[in-house]
Amino acid sequence: MSSQLGLSRVLWAALFASTLVYIVVLELTAVDSASDWRSLAPMFAFAAVGTAGASLIAPRFVRRMPSEQTRSSSQSPYLVALILSLALAESVAILGLVLGFLSAPPSVVIPFFVVTWVLMIIRFPTQQRLDAFNNA
Repeated sequence: MSSQLGLSRVLWAALFASTLVYIVVLELTAVDSASDWRSLAPMFAFAAVGTAGASLIAPRFVRRMPSEQTRSSSQSPYLVALILSLALAESVAILGLVLGFLSAPPSVVIPFFVVTWVLMIIRFPTQQRLDAFNNA
């Protein structure tokens, strides 16, 4: 396994694990919010769709960057694209976390996390994906 692939997997695992920590925090925190989460839920869902879409599209923009821009950075273009897509995916879970802190029920909060996990799982780093990205 190449060092770039190993680093990619460590970053992936760390960001994936952070979403699990968010759920633990929600379960262990007593929430006594008088906020109306119902008014924010549609806006958060809209934002989640936007960031989920950006998570899927962003790596294409990194791949299309001129080669002198991508080669001059200290990290490979694949790592940049991976971190960008995973961070955007994680932001969907953070929106669910905020709704949870506003006393939204699990039936509203958990779908945000499920979307995040799906987006992250489809980005799991493999040697084939690394090679395909670097050869495109």
